[in-house]
Amino acid sequence: MFRFYVLKEIIETIHKETQYIDRDTGISVHANLGMFVLVLMSHGDYGTIAFKDGNGIEQIKLVDLYKLLSPENFPAMKG
Repeated sequence: MFRFYVLKEIIETIHKETQYIDRDTGISVHANLGMFVLVLMSHGDYGTIAFKDGNGIEQIKLVDLYKLLSPENFPAMKG
């Protein structure tokens, strides 16, 4: 089902997905996969992505998105 997400929800969802730990093993579900695919389709200016919600348009810098996926914040993809 197609759904519009506001910026806060997108950041929370990315963070939750990258931190997901398997209850049985205690290991990140991504540790054995070796990849993580994230697709964001939107408009924006150079270096930003824009998201629209009921209150207007919010933008996030791409570098801030990259930080969510950095080895420090997403250790399962380190290496």
